[in-house]
Amino acid sequence: MKRLIPSPELLKMFKSRPDMLIFEGYCSLSDETVVWQDGDNFALVARVGDVHKCCFVTDCRAFVAEVLAPICGKVELCGVDPCVTEWLRDSYKYEYETHCYLYVWNGQALPYINNQNIHPLSPEFAQLVSDGTHYHAYTDEIKECLARHPSAAITVNGKPICWCLCHLEKSLGMLYTLPEYRHKGYALKVMTALCNEVIANGDIPYAYIVTDNTASINLAAKYNLVCVKCADYFRFEKN
Repeated sequence: MKRLIPSPELLKMFKSRPDMLIFEGYCSLSDETVVWQDGDNFALVARVGDVHKCCFVTDCRAFVAEVLAPICGKVELCGVDPCVTEWLRDSYKYEYETHCYLYVWNGQALPYINNQNIHPLSPEFAQLVSDGTHYHAYTDEIKECLARHPSAAITVNGKPICWCLCHLEKSLGMLYTLPEYRHKGYALKVMTALCNEVIANGDIPYAYIVTDNTASINLAAKYNLVCVKCADYFRFEKN
């Protein structure tokens, strides 16, 4: 197993592979991110706050064990193949386990023409964004996401009524529409605006969508995101 330097060439390779877009996102986030390779197996470990965010592209159980061996504390596996979850489920008591599909932009121009006035989301609404997530995202992390990456929101009387932003690793997320404004097509408008901005910045829109979130799954096709694979999020404490 060797450690890789996140060079421009390596980041370009990550961006060329849908299953490794999350690697490029975390490498762009911090100079302290570590990437490992052993043949066709890749792993990434990024420290975000007090959590070790770990990504794997592998079908080798021994490789996963070797990467995790020196890590202590809170560990979150991000977008990993379900087989990795299966290997670790019996070894660690997990805080949560979430099953997702990875959706990635297919490279074609977005078909919907947006005529809505869309604005970036202001950090002053971080708590509102947090309240719209089922896991109550930390407001400080939301503010950092807004500072680093594009966002999109529709407002009424100065207050956001529908929004989406990018997570720290650049994946699309936290889409939410206030209940009284649903079924008006606002979600497609903000997602179209956000995806177009991501593309204009030279990045590739992608999202991890929870498997039972049929509304977001049906919406993804309307802004040219296609399902690539199953992917899990799995968090545990490692002593």
